[in-house]
Amino acid sequence: MNRIDYWGGCLLGTMLLFVSCDKDIDSFEEQNHFVYFDMPYMLDEYGRKTTQRADSISYSFELDDISVTSYTFKIPVNAISLAADKDRKYKVEVVADETTATDSDWDKTSIANTVLKAGEVFDTLNVKVFRTESLRTEWKHITFRIVENEEFGVGYNNLLKAKISFSDQLEVPEWWPNWQRYFGDFCREKYLKWREIYYLGADPNKEQWGPNTGKPLYWGNMPYYYRYPSWYPTTFMFVKVLKQYFIDNEVYPDGDTSKPRVTIPY
Repeated sequence: MNRIDYWGGCLLGTMLLFVSCDKDIDSFEEQNHFVYFDMPYMLDEYGRKTTQRADSISYSFELDDISVTSYTFKIPVNAISLAADKDRKYKVEVVADETTATDSDWDKTSIANTVLKAGEVFDTLNVKVFRTESLRTEWKHITFRIVENEEFGVGYNNLLKAKISFSDQLEVPEWWPNWQRYFGDFCREKYLKWREIYYLGADPNKEQWGPNTGKPLYWGNMPYYYRYPSWYPTTFMFVKVLKQYFIDNEVYPDGDTSKPRVTIPY
């Protein structure tokens, strides 16, 4: 993810300081009103906020149940302004040459009525995106830009754009090919159920061989010597639990009953 340097904070109150790329406003004046995207701060390796902002936020449907068909991004919007006693509209547009999502991928009415409510200096831009088939093979992107209108000028120039990215790509884990003899062909239903069954902490044993020696065994750290079930009895006990689940429950890939039922060969 790219980063944007944040050029100082703003003090929201009766007087707000404002610094932009190409204009300086030494002090807030009542007739001046500005708005910008309050993108989240990046975190450092210790989880602490830095002085750098993210220029985008992302979401993947990959681990959601197939019944989940949409997701709503929440993009914070701040005003450098005194609160008003009326609703005030601000304007957001799509940057076409930085957007790959089509009309079917998101709800365009999300930006049709962007309003800062009376008494507020904060708002949230709620952008609803849909879990379309095309997301299975690619990431989609939408870049929004705040533009000036009759109510608001534009705020920090480096915070006038906000990019969202979304996908439904479920990548095959690196360990799956080695375990295919036990799990069969990869599919979303098997993988998600395995993550649910063989979660971190379910197996009290730790890896005894290979580069991850001493680390807990779970779906994200599968046994190194996969060819020897007798070396990992607990792991293979959970594999049998997975197999039994698909015996007891009729599950089809993506819920499509025209496809072969999901089964585990081991």
